[in-house]
Amino acid sequence: MGFNNNNLESFKNKKDLIDELYYYKSIILKKIKNGDYNSALEKVRSALVLIEEHKDSFNIEKELLDFYNINKKVRDDLVNHRMIYERRFNNLLKEKLSENNLENFSKLLAMLKNEVDQNLDKYNLQHISANITKYFKYIKKMYEILSCYRVLNYHNASDKIFDFVRDIKTENFPNLKMLISLTYQNLIRNRLYLCSKECDKLTLSDLSQKMAINQDQLIDFINLIQKQPKSPIQDYIPRTQEVVFKKSRY
Repeated sequence: MGFNNNNLESFKNKKDLIDELYYYKSIILKKIKNGDYNSALEKVRSALVLIEEHKDSFNIEKELLDFYNINKKVRDDLVNHRMIYERRFNNLLKEKLSENNLENFSKLLAMLKNEVDQNLDKYNLQHISANITKYFKYIKKMYEILSCYRVLNYHNASDKIFDFVRDIKTENFPNLKMLISLTYQNLIRNRLYLCSKECDKLTLSDLSQKMAINQDQLIDFINLIQKQPKSPIQDYIPRTQEVVFKKSRY
């Protein structure tokens, strides 16, 4: 007996058909045991086609229900295995990232990627693999930004951050979005600190030009950091549109 659907018409009695279905079932159960779920699903589909072709000739409702249940079990097992990797990836996306832990985080993500790729076809993990690959692309860009940031290349880092934010906007990578936000805040804060070393105060217009940020965004950031202990901003005077820096430098 085999899995040749071209021989469907050869079953002239129910016993031969049941024997063939039993053979299908034994192969399917072995594949399930070995975790070969996609191949098991193919055999289930073949068995269901065989049953469909003969349901008008024989009373095989019991066998039909049996293979429906097997089909559900295989699909459920496949989904459960896929969910294990999805949960692991989603849990990593909840990890709080910083410049200091980005390397260790990348190692954990690489370990997950290796496991995913090893079971890519077995559990249909192509979507997860693609998302991890995309995530690594943003990590690479993040390192480029941090490199500019560390050497105080403000404008280059700022441009790269804006590009990064635009590209990642539609992605569901919350911890990377938070990291780029914090990095940008630190970049602006350090730039303001340099300005505070040069001037006691600046007009909002002049500071906006120095920072290469529009005035509304600059005001929002000043309001955000002004009350922070290490903020270089002492006050913003809306009436004169002047930014006053702290005299005691941090």
